Amino acid sequence: MTLAAAGLAASDLAGAWRLESWSFAYDDGRPSEYPLGPQARGLLLYLPSGELSATLMSTTPPPASLAYAGRWSVADGAVHHAIEIASDPALAGITTRRELQLDGDRLTLTGADFRPGTGRRQVIVWRRQS
Repeated sequence: MTLAAAGLAASDLAGAWRLESWSFAYDDGRPSEYPLGPQARGLLLYLPSGELSATLMSTTPPPASLAYAGRWSVADGAVHHAIEIASDPALAGITTRRELQLDGDRLTLTGADFRPGTGRRQVIVWRRQS
């Protein structure tokens, strides 16, 4: 069953999610890119109390990772991540907005790149952990 973002509650997202893929989709039709490679690994934790932790890493050289933590909420048909601490200090203090689609145990988050003006959006696919 696919749930529309507007009908989702925070309780629908609370829990642990494993990364399936993280890609950049370009507005001009260029092929998608995988910033940490097509086999990246990651874990996203949404706590019912409103805290979140996201950690993503490459599985092939050169080693690379992205991690951040903060608070999350569902509003206006999207999930918002208010980043408090991050492995990239430039992300601390920003709030991301990700449109979401929940289809069974698969969660797809899409939204603008962290850095404006790139002409790309992020597409992040997660699978719920049991």
